[in-house]
Amino acid sequence: MNRLLAFLFVVLIFSACKKEEFDASNSNLKAINSLSEFDTEISSGVSMIFFHATWCSICKKQRPAVEATALDASLSFVKFRQVDTDDQKDIVNKYNVPGQPVIIMFKNGEERKRLVGSGHSQAELTDYLKAL
Repeated sequence: MNRLLAFLFVVLIFSACKKEEFDASNSNLKAINSLSEFDTEISSGVSMIFFHATWCSICKKQRPAVEATALDASLSFVKFRQVDTDDQKDIVNKYNVPGQPVIIMFKNGEERKRLVGSGHSQAELTDYLKAL
């Protein structure tokens, strides 16, 4: 009887934990959906790519600064894009992105800056992009 109660308790706890996912379709970052699209996007000019997973809580913490940076009118020369690491394994493998969140800044197809994890402010992202 004790085992049954313990089992039910564990099931109730885990069923109460809901996996919240971010709806990337409401973002001001354009989603990249293939390796060829990715390579085309970064080939010229300045690009900032936000690698994330919809379920990732650390990504959710970083997203507001990324979104705010993408809305900055002084950065109109930058292409802001996002890659879902669960859906785009070929991009993740080619560009050696072992986890998320990762922000990579490219200039004319060349990686110039890589930021891993959260805690990167809008000001920090803006400064890096303007330096490119």
